[in-house]
Amino acid sequence: MRVLNLTELEQQALVSHLNMADGHPRQDPTDEQWKIIHALPELFEVALALPADHIEEHAQRAFFAMLGQHRAPIADGRVFSVYSSSVATMVVGNVLAQRQHRLALLHPTFDNISDLLRRSVTVLPVGEDDCAPPALDEIVQQGATSLFVTTPNNPTGWYLDSAALKTLAEACKVNGILLCLDTSFRGFDVRAQYDTYEILDRSGVSYIVIEDTGKIWPMAELKLGFLAVSDDLREAVAHALSEVLLSVSPLVLKLVETLSLDAAASGMGALHELIATNRSRVTAAVADLPGVAVADPDARVSVCRLRFDSAEAASRVLGLLRGSGIHLLPCQQFHWARPGEGGRYLRLALARNTVDVDTALAHLAEATRTR
Repeated sequence: MRVLNLTELEQQALVSHLNMADGHPRQDPTDEQWKIIHALPELFEVALALPADHIEEHAQRAFFAMLGQHRAPIADGRVFSVYSSSVATMVVGNVLAQRQHRLALLHPTFDNISDLLRRSVTVLPVGEDDCAPPALDEIVQQGATSLFVTTPNNPTGWYLDSAALKTLAEACKVNGILLCLDTSFRGFDVRAQYDTYEILDRSGVSYIVIEDTGKIWPMAELKLGFLAVSDDLREAVAHALSEVLLSVSPLVLKLVETLSLDAAASGMGALHELIATNRSRVTAAVADLPGVAVADPDARVSVCRLRFDSAEAASRVLGLLRGSGIHLLPCQQFHWARPGEGGRYLRLALARNTVDVDTALAHLAEATRTR
């Protein structure tokens, strides 16, 4: 039987009693976000009235500034808007294929990244601890000409701090490595909100960065992705993007701009508080469960890995939870090169109402104690 990918499992969870599987935000909107939702007709009128390039620039500036990315190359025309981070990843794959790259990809990470990229280029796994010299020398020796890093990472929450990124970017420059970053979970961790683009452009490295709004706001999948690139890749990325996309919705651009301004004012703090509260509830509940632990206690992203004593125990609990209509994700598929390494882990979503997290934890406790 074919092993389902993570998105297929998440699709099953969409129609379940309690979806704790996907990392998309499914908590209730804040009061300010409800005001923005109710203002959608007005945003629609504005989107129709203003020039498309004006709307896009304002949305990009608001979003990148919200995340501390003040040197993002918007004015240089090196930021492109796309439907989602997955579309952005497809474009990256096309660019890599056209240039005949051999890619080193972070391991573990969400499996659709490897699935999409392996259709285009040869992909080698690289661990989180190996995204720095001298370990970088090994992937160069294996023939890698590009490196793809998810930071913060899904599902572990690991991230590159500013010093580590500087070192990595400079090493990639020296070795002629194209550096690709997926920062879709950056919004959850202020430690990852230093100005990435100042570091990248100063190093002179060739780079592609994927940014994403889809993990941040509970907007019924109204979202955008962005591709930001070094100057030497602008033309190639623009051409690859033209093969799959004419333009994104100006209405969604206006929505992203408005949400970004709210987030910069106070909304991001509310999101961080929700995720921290839900993570603390998980930590407290798991502390009383035999054979279960929070795997990444320092993580701040909107997902949480649970580590079990064995893969068999994790699989049994996952099955019992599904039988009760509670869906979590197994972690084998995150370990796309060596699935067995993820067998002991389950991933629980935290971008949920706290009452839903508490319900899931109650079922988790019951399943864990069932023999």
